[in-house]
Amino acid sequence: MKTRLMVFGCVVMALTAFAQPVPKQGTPAAPRVPEGVKAHRDVAYVTTDAHERHKLDLYVPEKSDGPLPLIIWVHGGGWQNGSKDGCPPLRDGYTARGYAVASINYRLSGHATFPAQIEDCKAAIRWLRANAKQYNLDTKRFGVWGGSAGGHLVALLGTSGDVKEFDKGANLDQSSRVQAVCDYFGPTDFVVFVSTPKYESHATAAAPEAKLIGGAVLENKDKAAKVNPITYVSADDPPFLIVHGDKDGTVPLNQSELLFAALKKNGTQVHFHTIRGAGHGGAGFNAPEVTKQVEAFFEKFLKGASKDIAKPQATTSESTTTETKQAPAAPVAPAAKGGAQGNRPNFEQVLARDDANKDGKISKEEFRGPPAIFQRLDRNEDGFLSKEEHEVLQQRLGQPNAPAKSKEAVPSSEKKAAAADAPKVSGIKDFKLDGQQWTCVADGQAMQGILVKPEGKGPFPAMLISHGLGGNARQFALPKARDFAKLGFVCIATDYTHSEARGDRSTFGSSDENVRRAKACLAILKTLPEVDAQRIVAYGNSMGAFLTIRLGADAADTLKACAITAGGLALATGFPAPSEEVAAKVKVPMLILHGSTDTTVRPEQSEALKKALDAAKVPNERKVFEGVAHNLHLAKAEEVNGLIKGWFEKYGVLGK
Repeated sequence: MKTRLMVFGCVVMALTAFAQPVPKQGTPAAPRVPEGVKAHRDVAYVTTDAHERHKLDLYVPEKSDGPLPLIIWVHGGGWQNGSKDGCPPLRDGYTARGYAVASINYRLSGHATFPAQIEDCKAAIRWLRANAKQYNLDTKRFGVWGGSAGGHLVALLGTSGDVKEFDKGANLDQSSRVQAVCDYFGPTDFVVFVSTPKYESHATAAAPEAKLIGGAVLENKDKAAKVNPITYVSADDPPFLIVHGDKDGTVPLNQSELLFAALKKNGTQVHFHTIRGAGHGGAGFNAPEVTKQVEAFFEKFLKGASKDIAKPQATTSESTTTETKQAPAAPVAPAAKGGAQGNRPNFEQVLARDDANKDGKISKEEFRGPPAIFQRLDRNEDGFLSKEEHEVLQQRLGQPNAPAKSKEAVPSSEKKAAAADAPKVSGIKDFKLDGQQWTCVADGQAMQGILVKPEGKGPFPAMLISHGLGGNARQFALPKARDFAKLGFVCIATDYTHSEARGDRSTFGSSDENVRRAKACLAILKTLPEVDAQRIVAYGNSMGAFLTIRLGADAADTLKACAITAGGLALATGFPAPSEEVAAKVKVPMLILHGSTDTTVRPEQSEALKKALDAAKVPNERKVFEGVAHNLHLAKAEEVNGLIKGWFEKYGVLGK
């Protein structure tokens, strides 16, 4: 047994009073289930004094030769966001390789401080073992995998197998140990983290790490030690695979270096892989040399592919992308001469790599490239990539040796694109609308997004929808646009600098670049024949709310009214939210909706916005939802949409 830290004398898990269930309407779509796999969704792994987050999804192949090894995904999100709905092991085809896959929710830092998060992860593992026979799971072959905050939690699961103080609740006769750990860029030593040059902002009381432990890191070093996986390293720890990018602007590389050093010194089987040029996730983590390492790691330690004891090792690879200051999307260059496809694989190569069930096409879950690439390829939006769709895109990109488009290869939505859809706007060139997807060049920069129209000819009111951190036009705005189109709005959205949640945060939110992109969208709307240019509004959430506030000042000549959720003003300099000076210039009526327990954008930020608007005598209303956290737009989707509709009716946008 290892030496343990003394338990804090006064640490009490602060469980907040709210536990708002998220309604079905407006929730993110669950991942597609591969054929031959049984999905068990929203299974409660805690039943006594349970929280809404005490649920997991379990995906089990229907045919197997015996009990299955299990890979458990633990999501990231800074311990304050995220959900089980994103499940890379399912997407990456592990069920087709003979694994069961689970994805778990846990209480976020807005619900309870540490150790609630690790207690929940362990409770889920104990529940899975207690019910293993029912779901055909092998209790001796449980692996865990997570990224960022999820990487931290899986590392802690790996090193705290015998820490009984983290085992709370039911099924205590079951072990919470795991047999393999895959840690993607997880934090470890918070004190070192927040003291690392360029990461000092994490030392504040508002940082995710502080919210997790209940106070600023450097003022709570005992709590920081308790949350550190390295604290619990011992001789019985399972094998680890650690992967980190050396350009990670969110979690410094030294966090994985410290964990690797501690495990290596301990004699644990550990492989540390650094991706040169990679940031906090991204394309480098989907490269074959990385995905193959993960596959081989789980094959070895969950399927017993090798009994050899591996020595600790550290390897590196080069990323296909480098984390740099966020820039507007650029057109894809044609393939270089001398290679049929340049750096882009042909369909046969993609098929050989990704088609796990060998059905001749690639599902969204099987595809190993970035989701944005799959979205571009999936022209008919059926969730599968066919050879025809791949070849259509290759032809559009001007690749040599790509077959010419046949009539059968062209999606019907593409055939519908007409010259009437192309606005003639100063600064907007080459506008093309393909179904609900548009592209153009605005001020010399390539742009893309979605456009959803109601049935009929109009003229209709129109809405610009702006996504938050880590979102994009399709993932966030498209479901919203479909809802608002039913009310009679033409809806447009594009991707902003904060769509990848990495890079220079000063360029996010209400930055000049995002204002440029938003104004390009407004310019497109004003020229569409279906749009009444006198009835254009804007709605934004979180980072998108920051942008919408600034648009209330910078695009007041175009916008009739605005609405925001989970947004407000910056309370200090250097943040992507607008300042009081910007708010003083807003001239557009604004609806402000906020959750009272939002720890990402605090309620006092929207309160500051209201005070600034009141001082400027700008019409506004602010409503605070008690017990609701940052994802207000989901937790209260129906009520939020109703309030937004009523606000726009009040200012003559609807009802004409």
